[in-house]
Amino acid sequence: MKAIVVGAGEIGRHLAKVLASEGRDTVLIDQSEGVRQHVQESADIMTLQGSGTSSMLLKEAGISDADLFIAVTDSDKVNIIACAIANQNGAKTKVARVSSTEYFNNEEILKPSDFGIDILINPEKLSANEFVRLLSFPDTREFVEFENGKIQLVAFNVDSNNPLVGKSMGNLVGYSWASKLRFTAIKRPDGETVIPTGRDSIQKADEVFVIGSREAINEMLDFCNVAYGVKPHRVIVVGANRVGIYIAQSLEINGIDTKLVDKNLDRAEIASGVLGKSTVLCGDYLDPLFLDEIGVKDVDGFISVTGHDEDDIMACVTAKQNGAKYVSALIQQPRYLPILADIPLLDAVVSRHLVAVSEILHLVRRGHIISAASLHEIEAEVLEMIVDPGTKIAGKTVSSIRFPDHALIAAIVRRGIHTVATGDLTILPGDHVIVFSLPDAISKVEELFLEK
Repeated sequence: MKAIVVGAGEIGRHLAKVLASEGRDTVLIDQSEGVRQHVQESADIMTLQGSGTSSMLLKEAGISDADLFIAVTDSDKVNIIACAIANQNGAKTKVARVSSTEYFNNEEILKPSDFGIDILINPEKLSANEFVRLLSFPDTREFVEFENGKIQLVAFNVDSNNPLVGKSMGNLVGYSWASKLRFTAIKRPDGETVIPTGRDSIQKADEVFVIGSREAINEMLDFCNVAYGVKPHRVIVVGANRVGIYIAQSLEINGIDTKLVDKNLDRAEIASGVLGKSTVLCGDYLDPLFLDEIGVKDVDGFISVTGHDEDDIMACVTAKQNGAKYVSALIQQPRYLPILADIPLLDAVVSRHLVAVSEILHLVRRGHIISAASLHEIEAEVLEMIVDPGTKIAGKTVSSIRFPDHALIAAIVRRGIHTVATGDLTILPGDHVIVFSLPDAISKVEELFLEK
């Protein structure tokens, strides 16, 4: 399989590294020679310097043989034109990052397929949706849904009062909810990630990752006194950019009292003209006095999405110190993600590049994959895969499958019914299998879902 990625930003680099790590013939294109050289030095990826809208450069990259073409530069126009050229030159699946809604807001006039685009990715809207979803789970660090919400993965920090402290996986069998879910990973305070066995125990300050049916997850969260299903009444959003406006629009629809704040008066005025019910304010969101004036101590949620990581982190910390119940920040730089879990005043983060990568992942994976998600808190992925009749695992019991280390079958959905993957369960064609995997095991997992 040949893949071409245009744009060596965070999204493009991440995708190219994933593709290359799986032995795929991958080419990464970027305008900047400096960026190209940096990628070349840090990863085993073929890189080319130039524009993704250059027919000659795309032909040099092998566009006619490309099974997958992904254009994720910061320019919507470049991404759209690049996909059009790729389509004319025989690329099979074309993916474009398009952040503005103005291009295809009326598909009767113009639609993505007119440019050969198969999939549109809007990282800003995806990020906004993630923030709104997390507001309902204020005590969780991660929340992912599969099977239209029937199966959920949550991650939360274990405090000293949590009844899970000191219990091993084997000790949990007596609880009614334990047989309907699975602890897929434990992140220790020192940063180590453990795929738990029956002997591994949960300790204070661990972060646990659990997957199961919605009902079982709710029972377990009740047992652990972890808040979920919360409807916020008042929310402050910082950043009158696309992400901030998308969030405010979504909150408005749900009848939530929303204030949108920006330092820049022009941006604030533009947002005020777009939004219907939100209060738009201009002011310094890093100033505790200003935050007090706009009622930060009374809000259920405070979300900072300015696009400047340091400002977003500090705005959240300042808001938390001044009374906000729940704070979350948009993160641009992936290198910050490992250390943010250690900031107790920061409840959650959303990585713009990871939500976009998660949306694209099902296109770059082998096997019959319905959906995939990259987790923010640890370097891991959750894949939802269909078992085809000719695959290597069809007809085998879970215990007989030589599943790789650092990966596990978390759940199986058969005819709409969720089942925890016990050792004696036989996997049948048509089953939907939810797999939790660390990066080094993904390619081996995919092999199991390929035809013999």
